[in-house]
Amino acid sequence: MEIRIATWNMAYWSHKKTNDEAWKYFLNDLDVDIFLFQEAKPPENVIKETNFIWHEIGGTRPWGSGMYSDKYKLSEELISTRFKGSCVIANTECSKKKLTFISLYSLLEKIGNGPSYSITNLHRILSDLTGIINGHINGKRNIVLGGDLNASIQFDRQSGGEAHKIFFDRLKDFKLINCFELFFTDFIQTLRFHNSPIKWQNDYFFISESLSKKLLCCEVIDNDKVRRFSDHNPVIITLDL
Repeated sequence: MEIRIATWNMAYWSHKKTNDEAWKYFLNDLDVDIFLFQEAKPPENVIKETNFIWHEIGGTRPWGSGMYSDKYKLSEELISTRFKGSCVIANTECSKKKLTFISLYSLLEKIGNGPSYSITNLHRILSDLTGIINGHINGKRNIVLGGDLNASIQFDRQSGGEAHKIFFDRLKDFKLINCFELFFTDFIQTLRFHNSPIKWQNDYFFISESLSKKLLCCEVIDNDKVRRFSDHNPVIITLDL
């Protein structure tokens, strides 16, 4: 049985005028079974849907992260974290296999008069998730983690150092597999910075080793509609369960 899972940063804060259209595009055209989303503010009619989970970041950010399925029952799992609008967790069962989904967004953090960092918050979120990922809470899981991490080894190449590599090494230590690495030998563009010649990849799927042999494909959706709705591209993986 095949299951299609998407992750997409919907960039609500910069694409408010096309927000309703973007959600219609997802619901009618994207053709996925489970949808992880970030930087999103769902319309009221979508919020009322069954198996819909969403938390806004709050403050000056009335948008946040979540997930939705029109086919599977999603049961939200709450953890102790201050990143509720950036990290949403839910469990379901597909083809008699229990799955834990994590929709993740790395909120940039301004430190003093210096630049903004994503890595600091990513490490904090991973620490909060350690009990789930390492199986200390309710045993070993089949995990699907997707989202906009605001991270890429490409940043290390631009600025020097290995700050981003260290974060991705930590994911490897958790035995989470980068879905892109199973199909591609280089970065695949998922983010379009204005006037940047670099094909940035900020959006990812990571899955447990137990699921890696069941991964059929990993693809990036790029078309005129997507480019009008967000500066990020949806990423879709297909699992054969």
